[in-house]
Amino acid sequence: MSGDPEKLKVGLVTPYPWTSVWGVNRHVRGLASSLDSRGHDVTVIAPAEEREEARAARKKARAARRAARKPGAGRRGGPEKRARGGDKVEGASLIRISGTFRMPYSDSLANLTLPLEVTDQMEETLSRERFDILHLHEPFPPSLSFAGLRLARCPTVATFHTSGERFLSYQLMRPVVERFFSRLDGRICASQNTRRIVSGYFPAGYDVIPTGIDLSRFSLPEEEERPAAPPLVIFAAWTDPRKGLALLMRAVRMLPTDIPRFELAIAGGEELSWRANLIVPRRLRDRISFKGPIPPDGLAGVYRRCEILCAPYAATSLASAVLEAMASGSSVILPAHAGFRELVSEGLEGLLLDHPYPYNLAADLVDLLVNPRHRRSMGAAAARRARRHDWGKISTQVERIYRRAHKRRRDRPGKLAIQETGSKMILADLHIHTCYSSDCATTPEELLAACEECGLEAIAVTDHNTIKGALAVAALAPAHIHVIIGEEIKTTRGEVIGLYLSEEIPRGLSFEETIREIKNQGGLVYVPHPFDPLHLTPTYKLLASNAADIDIIEVYNPRITFTSFNEKAKRLALKYDIPGGAGSDCHVPQGVGTAMLSLHQFKTPSELLASLRGADIIRSSKSPLYLHSLKLLKNSREAVVNRQQG
Repeated sequence: MSGDPEKLKVGLVTPYPWTSVWGVNRHVRGLASSLDSRGHDVTVIAPAEEREEARAARKKARAARRAARKPGAGRRGGPEKRARGGDKVEGASLIRISGTFRMPYSDSLANLTLPLEVTDQMEETLSRERFDILHLHEPFPPSLSFAGLRLARCPTVATFHTSGERFLSYQLMRPVVERFFSRLDGRICASQNTRRIVSGYFPAGYDVIPTGIDLSRFSLPEEEERPAAPPLVIFAAWTDPRKGLALLMRAVRMLPTDIPRFELAIAGGEELSWRANLIVPRRLRDRISFKGPIPPDGLAGVYRRCEILCAPYAATSLASAVLEAMASGSSVILPAHAGFRELVSEGLEGLLLDHPYPYNLAADLVDLLVNPRHRRSMGAAAARRARRHDWGKISTQVERIYRRAHKRRRDRPGKLAIQETGSKMILADLHIHTCYSSDCATTPEELLAACEECGLEAIAVTDHNTIKGALAVAALAPAHIHVIIGEEIKTTRGEVIGLYLSEEIPRGLSFEETIREIKNQGGLVYVPHPFDPLHLTPTYKLLASNAADIDIIEVYNPRITFTSFNEKAKRLALKYDIPGGAGSDCHVPQGVGTAMLSLHQFKTPSELLASLRGADIIRSSKSPLYLHSLKLLKNSREAVVNRQQG
């Protein structure tokens, strides 16, 4: 994290290669520049497009995996670290992830992240950079942004740009996507129409923050700066150059011979070698002066001479490019999508096409060219409308989302010196049960004997909905065993453990009320076995929304269904900077020692939290099935004895 608490280290992840200068990347460039000017440390993460680099990365990753499988192999190395100062863009650092491949997807060319080495590189990058906020753009699978969502180690914010429905993400993969979207700490939509569509499939709270523009580069020129004649018309071929230019050629051929003279230029079709005689028919060459393609870095100067922008195939993700022309005083011809209706009022700032037919485009061009006064009044209105989208205002709103998401991270207490936490290293178990739990038959005496045998010097007795077992163990424990009075409390939305309690907390309260009761006693909030469906666990969304009040997350429990749940808990702890704990969750004496923490000696809650930051987890090889069988056998035997005695 950055040294100044007001300044954040932000990672901006885009699913499109950085060579793409339109659409989402145009928004990301502007946001990166604005955040950098506000003092934030910004890094852009984008797919690499170079094929040679992609092949080299795959070869290196395969060699690393083969080396890791050899006997005695050490830890697998990640991809070679890129120099932070090597690539810069708009004041931000740029990291390219190799190994992706392009394919047509959702009206554009997306870079997909199926190869395993992409995940390796992304995980290594996030581990190395240690972002405060990871801002994901269009986080739909299987994109680089979605990989960032899966592997995030910090709070995440997502921006949804495209208002069109994505068949793959919205229909086929909806259950998977919905589960991962629950991990988001902030959701932004670029328009009300985008929010309407996305929230219909993934219900949640969305902030509508439109794209921004840099008014210092794009602004309405003075009247004397504009040439008297002929006006400049820019045709935008951003989304699909071939498709867009085909429409342009058909529309130009429909223009009348007495059309007022104008200049014609193209933005976005620079990769095609179009010649003037293909665009302008012979009969109109004395009326239309073809200027050819405009490089993206030269748009700011050209826009100051432009009076009409034609973008009949523009998608809502291209709103930033449209706003740049509007801010420069250009009237616009746009498709009548709901997203553009939020930017342009018909007849006021521009004209809207119901269908991108050649005769519709030709008719609108004629209307604007024959009426210069109306055309320029539209351009002035467009400039006034665009001023609302200044990046200074937009980035302030985005910062507010960042702050709200970052507050979910736990504030670290001041670092305690080793002498304060105790220089002696001990073994601890933070999750143990006794016969005071209804599903356990281990007596306090049996538990303490097992702890002595394993060398435990600190234990947390956490019986279900009672502290009587912990008090009984504390009364019998020898002086060298530190007993933490705990309780595993069943809330209305899952279980939570309170450590260092003085009074019993009733079951049946809400998750938030239970946390409040624990805090009122000066205790610690410990989340046991998160994500295991065989236990009563809070949802990811509930844990994330209360992350700032959670003191410890159990990152290792030997009794869970699948070990992958432990890895998921570890990622949650890393994401919100919460100390990780471990406990055997034992219900039989044989389970004691199956999960222990090696950490500095502690006596108080604050010392425990400080010690957990440097703790190591010691695992046992005992089978969970074996321990479950012992638990059932012991409980059955105790039940039979109790009936005989009764």
